[in-house]
Amino acid sequence: MLRILLFLIFTTFSYSQSRTITGVVSDDTNKPLESANVIAKPLQEKASLKFAIADNKGRYRLELEKEVKYEITVSYISFIEEVFILEANAAVTTHDFKLKATGEQLDEIVIKHDFKPIIIKKDTLIFDVKSFAKGNERKMKEILEKLPGVEVDKNGGVTVQGKKVTKMLVEGKSFFGGGSKLAVENIPADALDKIEVIDNFNEVGFMKQVSDSDDLAMNVKLKEDKKKFVFGDVEAGAEIGTADNGFYLAHAALFYYAPKTNVSVIADGNNIGKRTFTFDDLTRFGGGMSTFLSGRKSLTNLYSFAGDNRDVVQNKSQFGAFNISHDFSPKLAVSGFSIFSKVLTASKTESTNEYLQNSAIAFENKLQDGDNRTMLGIGNVKLDYSPNKKEKWYYNGQYQSSTNDLINTINSTTNLNTSLFETISKADNTSIKQYVEWHKSYNEHHTTTLVVNQAYDNNKPINNWFTDQTFLAGLIPLQQDDTYTVTQIKKVKTNSIDALFKHYWILNNFNHIYTNVGNNFATSHLETANRQLLTDGTINDFASGGFNNNVKYQLNDAYVGIEYKFRVGKFTSKPGLYLHWYHLSTTQSTIGNSLTKSLLQPQWDIDYEFNKSETLNFTYKLKNDFPEVSQLANQFDLQNYNLVYKGNALLQNEKYHSAMLRYSKYNLYQGVTYNATASYLKKVKAFRNEITLDGINQFSSPILTDNPETTYGIRGYFTKRIYRFSLKLNTRFNWFSYSQTLNAITTLNDRTSQNVGLVFKTAYKKWPDFSVGYNKGFSQFSGLTSSKYETDAFTSSAQIDFLKFWNFKIDYENLKNTDDRDQSNFYDIMNASIRYQKKNSPFGFEMFVNNVFDNKTKNDFSFSDYVISERTTYVLPRVWMLSISYKL
Repeated sequence: MLRILLFLIFTTFSYSQSRTITGVVSDDTNKPLESANVIAKPLQEKASLKFAIADNKGRYRLELEKEVKYEITVSYISFIEEVFILEANAAVTTHDFKLKATGEQLDEIVIKHDFKPIIIKKDTLIFDVKSFAKGNERKMKEILEKLPGVEVDKNGGVTVQGKKVTKMLVEGKSFFGGGSKLAVENIPADALDKIEVIDNFNEVGFMKQVSDSDDLAMNVKLKEDKKKFVFGDVEAGAEIGTADNGFYLAHAALFYYAPKTNVSVIADGNNIGKRTFTFDDLTRFGGGMSTFLSGRKSLTNLYSFAGDNRDVVQNKSQFGAFNISHDFSPKLAVSGFSIFSKVLTASKTESTNEYLQNSAIAFENKLQDGDNRTMLGIGNVKLDYSPNKKEKWYYNGQYQSSTNDLINTINSTTNLNTSLFETISKADNTSIKQYVEWHKSYNEHHTTTLVVNQAYDNNKPINNWFTDQTFLAGLIPLQQDDTYTVTQIKKVKTNSIDALFKHYWILNNFNHIYTNVGNNFATSHLETANRQLLTDGTINDFASGGFNNNVKYQLNDAYVGIEYKFRVGKFTSKPGLYLHWYHLSTTQSTIGNSLTKSLLQPQWDIDYEFNKSETLNFTYKLKNDFPEVSQLANQFDLQNYNLVYKGNALLQNEKYHSAMLRYSKYNLYQGVTYNATASYLKKVKAFRNEITLDGINQFSSPILTDNPETTYGIRGYFTKRIYRFSLKLNTRFNWFSYSQTLNAITTLNDRTSQNVGLVFKTAYKKWPDFSVGYNKGFSQFSGLTSSKYETDAFTSSAQIDFLKFWNFKIDYENLKNTDDRDQSNFYDIMNASIRYQKKNSPFGFEMFVNNVFDNKTKNDFSFSDYVISERTTYVLPRVWMLSISYKL
């Protein structure tokens, strides 16, 4: 009640100290000037500059301080700016502006003010950082969170007006391959001058009007004194308090920027569960492929290297990254990065599983302990060569190597017996990827692109299972022994070469024709060997029982396609039709299979632009996917202590329709943002695993079924600025309907989920940052049985500056899970920190605590086609740390 009372008093007081002025910006024919900049400059000290952007009707709204005299200036490209003086005690609440054209077409407009807070161009938003920063921010992330329409999630992902940033640039150059987390959590806030958000981004300037890129790029412009300067910071921390867990933290982020050479070095080591990059960043780093051929799947598994992970009992990570770019001449630039990551985690989980078997249920209590050691190294180099303004060459080469060593112990107790399994796995993976791109614009009507992409993957996992009794009876040919040791060696080599030639023909400003000719060729070689090592030294090879695979695989996809893009008024449409010739061949066990198909694949992309800040987009594609080598391997393969898998050599292609409708609106006058997406996916022919279940033992094999699978999804959010607060409503609904065959009986399954969330936070830089949110989720499953659960999540956070140099942060989350028997479990976690740093001092001191309540476990529910689980996960204990940072 006290918080609410203080809130109401503070709000009432704030309202009494402000005044609002509205109006319309138009030309001398009364045509509204959308996106005109309206800037109110205070003509006295201790008052802040205010700004607004006119909406599609030319309307603007300014929230001004009372008893302050303002100079209000309106500017618009190719128009003469107009100035209006608002006196301190004036009773004016509305004022319209009519701008006169200069008669010249200008690329940009120069005004007498030092900066514009926001500039909106056709595909670009430009934020002036000092308009939004308080001055106490440490990292880029804290700046971005204050920009209207910009959000940063806990994994470092950035979205702008609901669209995800896919490319991160600094001074126009890719920052560590374009990953966002490394940028937002390491670039110092005081180095930032402007943030540019570029939609439909393309690295090649003359390709922008024809490439139809869906990328959203964020370009960081540095302050002038940072453009030839070494800057960054270092930090070191150690555990304090009575506990002796040996927690530590060390971090360094150093940057050198000059007109021709940029160097970035990031290093990190800690054992508090903090990772330096996300899986999205890793897939970008490890992609090594041209964006024109992004459909190729990567077989390398890098999940263990990414994302904060405190849901473990131990987590040690070491990370190093080096990024460099140098312009040798105006025509040639070379850039490269290297990544090193080493992670050690220890985990512990307890779970209760119910295995559904048509007419019976098997129960299992499982205790699992894991020790995982992973190491990753990536080296990447890129050459950018521009012989002239109308031609561009790229070469990109990457080498990647990783190891993954796992020791896993499972204690499984069922209604029939108790068994102990130990798994020791070791995987060595190597990858080499490279591509060449050539782009040339012959004239204003004709442009061509040629891309050749090559990728090689060599994965060699080795698995060993140890147990004290027989397992998977009837599924694996075990021989009687005192103890049981089963070993598996798997080798997968994959090589692909993809090529694409594309011609862009611009008939006029409203009609384009794009022609495509390409070929994708891939080969794979899969070898597996499963055997039992007996205590007397002999070997029981499982080959006699139908195990062990040796498969050679080739898939060639040759295609031609044509796309026609036309524009009528605000409506842009691009239908396309592709003809693919697929040839799939496999050889295994002296038996060969081949498949040849010619398939038409239509697609359609439609855009409707209501105005510059309101758009509607629809996309549709018909696709065909062919099976991978493991799905075609027709011999048995041991995959887990309770799972045997066998591929199907007769699989053909699955076929599916995908469609998406996206609506986006951003209106600064109304202070609202809308973003909604509806998606639809229907598989006419689908790969689906048939399951045979006996107790907890499973046998799985894929089939191509004609039973359709349908997925619907709706997600969206709405934000509203209410005076100096921001309200956000987000929703997500999903429905998945499919058929599942279990023990020779096929059932229709439905999985549905609904999620609604509300967040309320302050949006005024003179106030403390405070937010509170509530999220309600529902999940349902119906098939062999019906199951459901609910989640209630309450979140809050605050950041307060006090006594000039002190900053206090706190965040809290409370999560409640409830199953269909009204059984609930709870989990809440709080983190807090207090920091001291004088304004002009390079030294900063921070004390923080993670997991304030010292929770030992967290709980959750889940379900699949035939398993319902309740899981308890052991987490890192309370962490008390004291750190010292030094800013260069």
